[in-house]
Amino acid sequence: MTDPQNALPLDEGSRAALAAEGLRYAQLDPADTAAFDRWLQAVYRGFHFDAFTDEQLAQYRDGVGPSRVIGVWDSTTAEAESPIATVASWRSPLRLGESRAGESLEVEGWAISLVSVAATHRRRGVARALLEGELRAAHAAGIPLAMLTASEATIYGRWGFGPAAYTADYRIDTRGLRFTAPLPDGRVHRVTARDLRPLAVELTERAQRRIAGEVPLERQQYDRLFALAARTASHAAKLRAARYDDAAGVPQGYVLYSVTENPNDFSDHSLRVEYLSAATDDAYAALWHYVLDQDLVSTVKASMRPVDEPLPWLVSNPRAVQTTARHDHLWLRILDVPAAVTARRYAAADSVVLRVADDLGFAAGTWLLSTDSEGRATVTAGGSSPDAAVIDLGVEALGALLLGGTPIDALRLGGRLTEGSPGAADRLAALVRPTRAPYLSTWF
Repeated sequence: MTDPQNALPLDEGSRAALAAEGLRYAQLDPADTAAFDRWLQAVYRGFHFDAFTDEQLAQYRDGVGPSRVIGVWDSTTAEAESPIATVASWRSPLRLGESRAGESLEVEGWAISLVSVAATHRRRGVARALLEGELRAAHAAGIPLAMLTASEATIYGRWGFGPAAYTADYRIDTRGLRFTAPLPDGRVHRVTARDLRPLAVELTERAQRRIAGEVPLERQQYDRLFALAARTASHAAKLRAARYDDAAGVPQGYVLYSVTENPNDFSDHSLRVEYLSAATDDAYAALWHYVLDQDLVSTVKASMRPVDEPLPWLVSNPRAVQTTARHDHLWLRILDVPAAVTARRYAAADSVVLRVADDLGFAAGTWLLSTDSEGRATVTAGGSSPDAAVIDLGVEALGALLLGGTPIDALRLGGRLTEGSPGAADRLAALVRPTRAPYLSTWF
């Protein structure tokens, strides 16, 4: 049954726009199993995945069911019961790191996922109706921002989303590499992924509270990660796991990994880090030491890791840790400027006037952002101050800089942000600068 928290009304503007194109826009009842399965198959056809088996359908139906699930149908198609477009959405906290006092910070977001439009129905306003319908529904419900992970970087800026957190892929040559960072007093245990799974939620959530940009994983995401879901079960034989316990015996982190054999050289295996979660600095160091100290492994690869991974500073040869790719990952769309901007903490005390342009109107206006010495913020609509820096920007730039992960000067050079007073960009950069780069460790 749909979670009441996600049961927002269907957007009338989107319904009318699609009806004018001869299309039906409707919310799906998860209790209608046959219709829901057709919706799921349409989603994964849109993403070019293999068709679901009956077992996979049952698992995904169970996981997606609590979301707000919407489809678009065309009664004139050969398979009129299958949707030609899809979207799912739900309320989710967005982690904002910790305050100076160690308080865990977060803001409520509207997570948007599984957006697909069939190639047969492009350029008919379907995607626009889906996205604008989600934004209007979330705004009407008082949710401060919308968020998504984008498969394509050229789509979502037109609706005011900006890339706010990035990931990097790494390749590490372990030949002759020594781990030089101090090793903690705790202990790493080799465990099975199945046995580790019950601890995963608590450990991951504690790790996520330290980092701005994280979104809690759903149960299905954990099951897929641990090769316990039907879609990833074939990987279970290769998946390996280790857990770090501190000196008091308390679990503080884990790593999931797999090893690929080189058939031509048994001493030249490749290890892939599939997920590493550390609730403490000691756990981070101990788990990476374990990964890099494997016999018969010459190469370690890790994808979707933070762009400021500390690892190069923990080993004898920083050049051995090569960044092989960098990707935009988490995109944010501000809907309520005061609620979104005051939820985080800032690095300095200052005042900045943000003059925000927003074609859809949700965030448009002049906003005085004032921060104190503890990093707390207030926002005043229409406010001004003679000493405040002045910035003009679009709502997509506001989303991009909210977590501090996008360089302010890059936005300025790209024309996404202009200074209304001398030195305004530098003052804003000093405010939003994070201790660690924002990071999201999963897709949603």
